[in-house]
Amino acid sequence: MTDITYQGKTYSCRDGESVLDAFLRQGVNLPFSCRNGVCQVCLQRSMSGKPAQGSQKGLKDSLVAKDYFLACLCRPEQDMEFSPPADDDLYFKAMVASKEQIAKDVFRIQLEPSLEVNYRSGQFINLRRPDGISRSYSLASVPGEDYYLELHVKRMKNGVMSNWLIDELEVNSEIDIQGPNGDCFYEPGRPDQSMLLVGTGTGLAPLMGIARSALAAGHTGEICLYHGSSLRDGLYLVEALREIADKNPNFKYVPCVSRETAPEHFRQGRANAIAFAQHDNLKGWRIHLAGNPDMVESAAALAVLSGAEQGEIFDDSFVLKDLRTSPRTPPEPKPAAPGSDRREFPPDPEMWAALGEGKLMEAILTDFYTRVFDDPVLSPYFQGVTKQRLIEKVYSFLRQVFTGEKMYFGDRPRNAHHWMVIPDEVFDYRENLMTTVIREHGLAEHLIERWRAIEESYRGDIVKYKAFGRMLDGVELPVDGFGHTVIEVGAMCDSCERVLEPGEEVRYHLRLGHIYCSACHKE
Repeated sequence: MTDITYQGKTYSCRDGESVLDAFLRQGVNLPFSCRNGVCQVCLQRSMSGKPAQGSQKGLKDSLVAKDYFLACLCRPEQDMEFSPPADDDLYFKAMVASKEQIAKDVFRIQLEPSLEVNYRSGQFINLRRPDGISRSYSLASVPGEDYYLELHVKRMKNGVMSNWLIDELEVNSEIDIQGPNGDCFYEPGRPDQSMLLVGTGTGLAPLMGIARSALAAGHTGEICLYHGSSLRDGLYLVEALREIADKNPNFKYVPCVSRETAPEHFRQGRANAIAFAQHDNLKGWRIHLAGNPDMVESAAALAVLSGAEQGEIFDDSFVLKDLRTSPRTPPEPKPAAPGSDRREFPPDPEMWAALGEGKLMEAILTDFYTRVFDDPVLSPYFQGVTKQRLIEKVYSFLRQVFTGEKMYFGDRPRNAHHWMVIPDEVFDYRENLMTTVIREHGLAEHLIERWRAIEESYRGDIVKYKAFGRMLDGVELPVDGFGHTVIEVGAMCDSCERVLEPGEEVRYHLRLGHIYCSACHKE
């Protein structure tokens, strides 16, 4: 165990524990977002003690020289003292050269930086408001081709940064920027290599920059860009991209619409599904993915299954982008009554008998969650949860639904999933996997449809594109900071993994949903 000192106060850090996790465990609100070293929001500067190996990944040489590190990646091997980053080390000014609407709720913003910016198309920069709020936006511009830095900003409902940029930031005013960051960019050297670019929403920005950079460099290999949106008006710069395709025979542009009838010359369906159906052998290809993080993660897994090498897959998932994790407005939860997500289903004796009064259901859930814990798309949602406890909780919940017996005393689905960012694509992915498992265990098709209907009824409570607060007595709690509660059902400490019994008091992080036992948060 090491000691980490921050702003004059010392905290404990367990062996193998990151600085960020140590602070969360002990109730310290250190700035963070992606938790995997991409967004650099958790950047800190060491004043004493060498930053741990790997904690300076992706930082500029000037920051490495000043002992900056990323708290989410830093697992100290010795005592450390550190402080927040100095503004002069990170940010510089840029003038707003232009701002124009290019589609419904999508604006192009061009910036003229006060310093020379050595960037590559597809990287991102951080913008900071005068009040300190910072968000990341990808670069659509091409160095050497474009004079200004170009960003695509989508207006998001309740988006604190996107609405400010669109409504209040004035042309000819200044804004603080930091960067560039990220490794999702065009790499010259293999001009004949085929490239697959798949994105959703304003994920088009980095992909368009990458495609233009490749073509400007004389790339001769095939470049296929698939851009997707739920609705037609979520797609933009369609004519500009078609013009690029007309001038460059090796560039293919495919606009995709998934939730309304696609117009002529558009494809019907999700961009990633269409792309991987068209390209089932990606050996030797370079893959760039951008947009919804769950789409990116799923697409990366599909790329590997299609023969792409891990080192040839690059992504710019929206881990921070001002809630820009979806090209559409998230659905509102549809509880049965204000402040509740309880669904009332009549008992289903036929279902319960077909499930062997629980024996077959236990086998189905065991098989299903065994696959879930090995699945690259679904497993990240269950970190810190034991498979057996999860099976037991879902078993109790479904037994209550099918029999009408009062068996389940845990959180309802809305509260249980309140902190998880789960898009429709992941909900569908999980539902299809469950259907496959149920079918393999021999349940009749009409019963499978009834099971699916029950799960589908909770879509409005689970699918969302930003965390919302837990509901308590009809009141939505905030989603940032820490709270204390007495748990009503057994759980597990997300730090020491001790099993927690009903009646124990815990501290929990309001956004992540992680809980910490009294021993952990008092260290």
